Amino acid sequence: MKDVKDLIPWKTTDLTIRPYDGFWVFNPSICFDGQLWRVVLRCCDYAMPGGKTIRSPKAGPGHQSKNAMIILDPATWHPAKIHKMRELDEYPRTPSANVGYEDMRIFRTDSGGLQGIAASLHLKREVKAAAGGAQHQPPEQVLLSFDAEYNIVKAQPIRGDGWSSSAQKNWSPFTDCVEPRFIYSIGRGSMFDARGPVHGDAAVVRPSVNAGPVSARAEPEPSPVEVTVNDQERVQREQDQARAKKEAEKAEKKLKPHADPRTRIAVRGGDVAMVRGRRASHDTVTTRPSYGAAGRVGGGTRINTEAVRGMSAGRTLMPRYEGLRGGTQLVRVADDTWLGIGHEMRYERGLKFYFHTFYTLDSRGKLTSASEPLKLALEGIEFAAGLAIDGDRAVVSFGVDDFMPRIGETSLSAVMGLLRPVGHE
Repeated sequence: MKDVKDLIPWKTTDLTIRPYDGFWVFNPSICFDGQLWRVVLRCCDYAMPGGKTIRSPKAGPGHQSKNAMIILDPATWHPAKIHKMRELDEYPRTPSANVGYEDMRIFRTDSGGLQGIAASLHLKREVKAAAGGAQHQPPEQVLLSFDAEYNIVKAQPIRGDGWSSSAQKNWSPFTDCVEPRFIYSIGRGSMFDARGPVHGDAAVVRPSVNAGPVSARAEPEPSPVEVTVNDQERVQREQDQARAKKEAEKAEKKLKPHADPRTRIAVRGGDVAMVRGRRASHDTVTTRPSYGAAGRVGGGTRINTEAVRGMSAGRTLMPRYEGLRGGTQLVRVADDTWLGIGHEMRYERGLKFYFHTFYTLDSRGKLTSASEPLKLALEGIEFAAGLAIDGDRAVVSFGVDDFMPRIGETSLSAVMGLLRPVGHE
């Protein structure tokens, strides 16, 4: 597996900003509209440095996600404005150990402007709950709309024909198009709109009528937006970064190795396992790293030592994953070509190992080219959730270990040089 720096020019910037006290930040999704650089950050009461789950002293019995929209200075990636995104949508909630919208991607459409798509377990559903209550329902995808201050004011769960009780996670949105379109199983070309699965002509992605000519991608990079970050904000950001690093180092020193390697799996939730020789869906509560028996380390921080034992009454085999899925938005780079970066995962020594691939699709969701697999960060679990392009400048936002948000910069021409045609039978 090659390091991305061995293949293309690559500069990484730490994006650690902590809008909420006691919450870590990860899985950023960056977006550029020709004027402003925005990034949405998932803020959560747990983190996974080194693949080991640590809990905030402020955490409850489950886990909570909050979101923040950051306006960035593209020259330094310092925050110019921080918006705490309140959940003001009036969609009914249900009791759940997993509260808040998770792993949001932001994108733009003519029909809805700036929007988001995120995973949720806390919205009420008209489906029969599993034994033990509604909190056992699997994650679903929800289309989100914002007000002028980036508060979430509308939530639309995507539950059309073909929606199932299996986990719905990590759909990649097309950006700068007429109306919402998403892809999940990238190799299969599984397309969705805001109502559910779509096929044939209904699945075709129509570029935004407001988007400039795609030839602009080859033009010189525009001048950065003028953004002023005062000294007080910069000092506060540096202090937050130092404090987060110290907290992680302190927690790491207190962590002890588990006797059973199965309890050290870096689980991200909602998958399938083999339990005593039969196929069974994981309860999405027990697969959340924030759930389970917890101990305490210095300073009151709780750590989870039972991340996946809740489902296992006997011998448990690791779930298998195949194919490219999830990842960033898809950005149009040619008349019928959309660029994204998606992830794959496999288990190595009982831990999840994530890696990424740049790829292109046509307007019907057909995979047309792909790069070789690569690592954005050599350490930890990596998860890319944002891609933005400005001229020949290509920016990828990603998280490491559900703990560190980062921005990677390269050139669009370098990325396109990695791609090779994909054959189809």
